[in-house]
Amino acid sequence: MLRPRFPEDRWGTAPDELVDVMQRIGFHFDEEAPETDLSAPAAFALTEHLTGVAITPTLIQDTTFTCATVRIR
Repeated sequence: MLRPRFPEDRWGTAPDELVDVMQRIGFHFDEEAPETDLSAPAAFALTEHLTGVAITPTLIQDTTFTCATVRIR
């Protein structure tokens, strides 16, 4: 699991598996963080790397998203 603004805070069964890819894409770790927050573009780039699907403005605008809520007992 990854929170894009805090890429150094990873967890799961293989939290370091994609560190090289993440650094190449533009994630910054710890003291390397620039003044400009680029975590959102880096998260979209990582999504594209993992899925092979480019998340473009057109994709976001032209896609119908379905959401639901589920009551938990």
